[in-house]
Amino acid sequence: MNEHQLKLDIARAQLGTATELFIRDRDPISVQVLACGACELLESVGQMRNADILSALIKRLHPDLKPSGIPHLRNKFWNAMKHFYNADKKTVREDTELLAAFSDAQNDVVLWEGWHDYMALGMPLPIEAQVLQVWYFTVNEDKLAPDVDRESYRKFFPNIRAAERTEQKRRLRRAVEKFRKDRVLMADPKTEARPLMNRRP
Repeated sequence: MNEHQLKLDIARAQLGTATELFIRDRDPISVQVLACGACELLESVGQMRNADILSALIKRLHPDLKPSGIPHLRNKFWNAMKHFYNADKKTVREDTELLAAFSDAQNDVVLWEGWHDYMALGMPLPIEAQVLQVWYFTVNEDKLAPDVDRESYRKFFPNIRAAERTEQKRRLRRAVEKFRKDRVLMADPKTEARPLMNRRP
């Protein structure tokens, strides 16, 4: 197994676990840490393979944007969660205000990005990730391009933007359960059949 594939497999394990926790509405901090770790690995593999990962697409649209700017925005909560000191290894970070602003909603975009880059690397998506992508754009319609038909998303999750977060997540779980039973979707080569989490002992 080459280094690229090994890192891709590690990213898939992190992203799968993060997504399962997210769908179950559990442990948002672990979701953030795992998903950001996966995104960092997927971004690096994507750069080595010259794939159309999210950062590459953004760079083409905004060539003046510094390459460090994209992961900086994605990783601001993750860095606060994993580091005690600043870069000098002596000064204690001041992250109280930032972390007070963290919520489960911060996980929406990082999970979407992770699965986007996983797919950009030519990998099939688990049914949970496919449902999550639709759910993400229905809950966050402002992320859609102006010319995208919003009704094509809304039909899967009617009026979900008006619902409380717990209800939004409950409807996500229900949709995952429903589409797991769709034999056509599950048999499609674009659907990855293995479980989200590695259940081997």
